[in-house]
Parts: sequence; structure tokens; C-alpha cells
Amino acid sequence: MTELWYLVSNMWVGTFFYGIYLVLFCICIYILLHRPHNIANTILLVTAITLFTLATVQTILDIILGAGDVDGVLSDETYGQLLYADNMIYVAHSAIADLLFVYRCYVIWNHNIYVVILPIIMVILTIIFGVDQALPLAPFFEITLATNVLVTGLTAGRMWWKGRQVLGHMQPDMQRKYTTSMAIIIESGVIYSAGVLTYLVLGAIPFTAPAQDPTVVMLVQLCGIVPTLLIVRVGLGASVQSEETTAVSDSDVYSRSRPHILGVRSDISRPYDVEKNIPCSDSCGNGKPQSF
Repeated sequence: MTELWYLVSNMWVGTFFYGIYLVLFCICIYILLHRPHNIANTILLVTAITLFTLATVQTILDIILGAGDVDGVLSDETYGQLLYADNMIYVAHSAIADLLFVYRCYVIWNHNIYVVILPIIMVILTIIFGVDQALPLAPFFEITLATNVLVTGLTAGRMWWKGRQVLGHMQPDMQRKYTTSMAIIIESGVIYSAGVLTYLVLGAIPFTAPAQDPTVVMLVQLCGIVPTLLIVRVGLGASVQSEETTAVSDSDVYSRSRPHILGVRSDISRPYDVEKNIPCSDSCGNGKPQSF
């Protein structure tokens, strides 16, 4: 493959996944605007819009940088400034997605701040390694991967531990939906984690290193696609709702009203109505040093 087609293919991968993201984002906004107006849903709405805005700006920058690579229309100074802005946008994009994932874990653990202290520190470390271009790049992705695995484990583990106490009392359809909800929680961490792991593995093998660029372009979009996809799945029916059924949820537990997506209650010892809503998850390069 010539260098020209290699650069064009990178831009194609980015715009292809951005197109997928655009469709999911429109569905996501429609779903969130038709949910109850409360703080948690407002957080999701603002976060979804922010992530999509960052992804849009970064896609535009990637196209401009790609055009600069192809025909050299950009001066070295302009190219460097745009590349730095591109990197910083991804750092912000990744941090916001990770913090939303951490916030979901915090809510599911009944607002226990001690559970999420370590993940918060890890997110701060990723920001430091991302912003300081003098530091090695690999730790940024390694800590991001560790953060996603840790928070996914904490979130799914909490749901499993609480759910095992009441799962036997659920109706079969409730059990199936509860299992589906557990799968969504795990998927939210696995999808992006798999992408980051692929990037790191490709970089560790010399002859596969060129494949890092299209992988990292894909990661830029996955950073927003994964949380947006989860909201869409919830809105299209991946929820649990039953009257006078004992269950546990990582969303609001209530008696006669629709909950917000991120709420939770710790009292799971008596029957009540449940609606399970799983929010987003969680968190790149153009072939240049220190590029995301």
C-alpha cells in the first residue's frame, strides 16, 4: 500500500465510524429528551452533547491534518499546532467518558466515594500523561485500559452481588432482562478496552506498528460511541420494569414513577417497581510522535 492510500484509509476509517456515531447520537438525544427532567438525565444529556461535539471537532481536525499529509498545504508550525489541539481534544474526550463511567460506578455503589477514589486518581494520571507531551505516550493508554477494567469490574460485581440475593424471586422474563443488563454493563467496558488493548499490542510488535494509526482513529470515535450505544440500547427496550417484583437495579428504584438513568437505592429487600436503565461507559493519532 502506498503512503497516499495509507493516509486516505485512515481518514476513511475515522469518517466511517463518525457516521455510525452521528446516527447513534441522534437516537440518543431523542431518547434523553423524552426522559424525565432531573439532574442525572441532564448530566447524561450534557455529556452526550459534549462528547459528540469533541468528536466532531476532532474529526474535522483529522481531515485537515490528513490533507496536510497528502499535499503539504500546511506549514510545519500550523501542522504542529493542529496536531497538539487534536491530541488535547482526545485527552478531554477520553477523560469525560471515563469520569462518566466512574460516576455510574459511584451511583451503583450507593454514592460510596471510597470505592471510586482509585479510579478518579487513575483518570487524573491519564490526563497528566496525555497533556504533557514530554511524557511517554504508552502509559496514557495503559492506565486508561486499567481504569476501564477496574470500573467495569466494580460496577458489574456490585450488581451481581446484590442481584444474587433476589434473582431467585424474579419472574423468568425479569431474570432474562437482568442478565441482559449485566451483559450491557460488561460490554460497556469490554468494547473500548479491547480497542485500547489492540492498540497497545500492535505497538509492541514492530511489523504491526503501522496498523496503530487506523486503530487509534477508531478509538477516537469509540470513546463516544460506546456510552451513546448503551443509552440507545436502554431506550430501545433493554430495561427491566415490573410491578411488585423484587429486583436490584443500577438505576432508580421507585414505586410508581419513571426513574432517571443513573439513580439507585440500596434497599433491595422488599418488592417495588423497577426500571433498569444502563447509561454510557466509557475511553488518538495520525502516525506522528505523541499523537493520539
